[in-house]
Amino acid sequence: MDLTLIVHLIALGIWIGVVGAEFAIEFDGMKSDEYLIKASKMHYTTDLWVEIPAFTTVLITGLLMLNESHLEGIFLYKVIFALLAIFFNIICVYAVFKRRKYALKSDIEGMKTTDKAMAVGGLIVPTFLIAFGLAIYIAL
Repeated sequence: MDLTLIVHLIALGIWIGVVGAEFAIEFDGMKSDEYLIKASKMHYTTDLWVEIPAFTTVLITGLLMLNESHLEGIFLYKVIFALLAIFFNIICVYAVFKRRKYALKSDIEGMKTTDKAMAVGGLIVPTFLIAFGLAIYIAL
C-alpha cells in the first residue's frame, strides 16, 4: 500500500467521522432556537477545520491515484458516487456557512432559509456509502 492510498483512507475515515458527528450536532440543534444557533456555530467550525480539509484531501489523493483503467466498469461508478458525495458535501458547506451568518445575528428565520440546501447536502451520506461499498467490493 503506497503513501497516497494510506493518506486517502485516513482522510476518508476522518471525513465520514465528522459527518457523523455533525448529524449529532444537528439533532441537538433541533431542541430549541438557542440550540440551533449553537449547532450552527459548531457545524461551521467542524466544516472549516476538519471536514473541508478531509474531503479536499480525499479528492486530491483520489485524483492522484486515478488512471485510465478506473474509468470503466464498477470502478467508474465508484468514482462517480465519490464525486457526487464531494459535490453534495460542498452544497452542505455552502449552506452551513450561509446559516452561520444568520446565526451570528440570531436570525432564526434567516437560518431556516438554508434548510433545503442542508437537506440536499445530506445526500452526501448515501452517495458516500455507495462509493465506499463499491470500493470494498472492488478490493475483495
